[in-house]
Amino acid sequence: MKILKILTLIFLTTTFTYAQVDCRPFLPNQEGAKWELTNYNAKGKEQGKIVYEVAKKTVSGNDITFTIIHTTFDKKGDEIYTGSYDAKCIDGVFNLDMKSRMDSAAMKGFKDMEVRVDASDFELPNLDAPAGTVLADGTLDVSMTSSALGFAMTVLIFDRKVEAAETIETPAGSFDCVVVSQKISTKMMIKVQAGSKEWYAENIGLVRTESYNKKGKLMGYSEITKIII
Repeated sequence: MKILKILTLIFLTTTFTYAQVDCRPFLPNQEGAKWELTNYNAKGKEQGKIVYEVAKKTVSGNDITFTIIHTTFDKKGDEIYTGSYDAKCIDGVFNLDMKSRMDSAAMKGFKDMEVRVDASDFELPNLDAPAGTVLADGTLDVSMTSSALGFAMTVLIFDRKVEAAETIETPAGSFDCVVVSQKISTKMMIKVQAGSKEWYAENIGLVRTESYNKKGKLMGYSEITKIII
């Protein structure tokens, strides 16, 4: 049950695509830009933070590849994990690697295991999409193996829809966001259900996220607290 709980949190959110003629990425567009996401428990007590940096931006014709480095710190400020992922604009479609949404602190516990992930793309709507707009479901198939054990898991993200367009305030400033809600079903030996609500801003990305258990009780939240561009 402990592993299931951790993995459910790891995959509460995942990759998405944003399609239009001109790609407007859901992350800062400048090489060297940094931003910080702080994690809190349900009572608002800080649990740690993640610092992101656009380490490299590569332009090839109409395609752009961003290499993002993310460093996780615990609530004492000690560094506990560093990883990287790619984001791409290809023919006007923005793709964010699902690894960007994994819980880095939790993944540290699986550092000696080989992790394989197959994921469908996730749709993120226009900022002016009306409330009630239905978004496509998505699936994640995950397998982890080591010399001693192995297991597989399937995560279904469903009931995805636009809740509203909102302007929200965080310590990093004011952001015009599209708000998306979704449910998450994680199945290994048993099924665990949770949910999340997310706020996205163009040229920034995830501004705030709230995680809920199957009864709708808030489990924790994260929000952007600093931007260095």
